[in-house]
Amino acid sequence: MDIGGEYMVPASREVVWEMLNDPEVLAQCIPGCEEL
Repeated sequence: MDIGGEYMVPASREVVWEMLNDPEVLAQCIPGCEEL
């Protein structure tokens, strides 16, 4: 899988890192994801 691009997230690095490591949140960010 090749993912690229930039997006400025209006949150602290700590909060973003927590969200990226939460499978439920991460699944919501992937279009069509049914299970992670």
